[in-house]
Amino acid sequence: MADPERFLKFEHGYRDGLHYYRVAVDQSDLPSPVWPGLQKHGHYPEDPVLNPWHRHGINSCDGESLAVWRALTWALTAGRSRYVIPCYLRDEVAQCLGVDHKAIQLVRWEYEVDIELPDWETADYGFVPARTNSFLRPSEDTWDIDHVGFAGLFEVNTFRQLTDIDRVLAGDTCSELTVFALRRAGRRDSLAAALNQSDRPDLAAILEPGDIFVDMAVDREGGAFPASYFTVKAPDVTPQVDQLADHFSQAFRRYLNLVGQIHTLNDFHAAIDNLLAPPHTASIHQG
Repeated sequence: MADPERFLKFEHGYRDGLHYYRVAVDQSDLPSPVWPGLQKHGHYPEDPVLNPWHRHGINSCDGESLAVWRALTWALTAGRSRYVIPCYLRDEVAQCLGVDHKAIQLVRWEYEVDIELPDWETADYGFVPARTNSFLRPSEDTWDIDHVGFAGLFEVNTFRQLTDIDRVLAGDTCSELTVFALRRAGRRDSLAAALNQSDRPDLAAILEPGDIFVDMAVDREGGAFPASYFTVKAPDVTPQVDQLADHFSQAFRRYLNLVGQIHTLNDFHAAIDNLLAPPHTASIHQG
């Protein structure tokens, strides 16, 4: 890795009424799992507290860098109400969160950044008609078939939930997770209404000052697609993007320097907890 922190280097611009910050990386720029023990300990403990996949969403396929993207997303959207759309695997995410499928907040539109396209400006489609994989699951209950053209909008209150959702999405060849972080409280219904209108929604019309939108579109197959994209959009200039990118870049560099000293799963968990910690709680490893 010539530049191991490339996956945290954002480019800033302005388009369609919003400031955007984006990272576009191919597989060589998105670090593979770093700690050799992830491969060595291929059969992880059943205890979710000790299991790297259950605890951090990290294994020998999905490495530390994607967990860092989630941590940056969580830190960036702090102090706001967070609502997510997990593309395609709506019902699996509902089950993971303990939401009855008939209680899902359905929406007709979801956001798409197409990782099959190597240029972000072209790949950033914006809102597209939602779809799920319900048609792949034959069932006597016709609800799934009747709602194939809807995504699910889920409120997320903890980083644990965000990690669990991403673990569900990791089972596909590619994944996309969209986060709407709304500064003003009580806007869930208005967001859902905007995503259920007949006309294609306008993200700039949905977001208010102080809101932040994040989209993570990821190649899960290790080079099967041209790029993975991390996209942030906001009505305002948002210097926290670069500030947090710098924080997590430094944390990742410290982790790389430390990884040779990690010998056990307990060592690994401590190192990852430090890597993913937001700026106000992160400690710098000493020696």
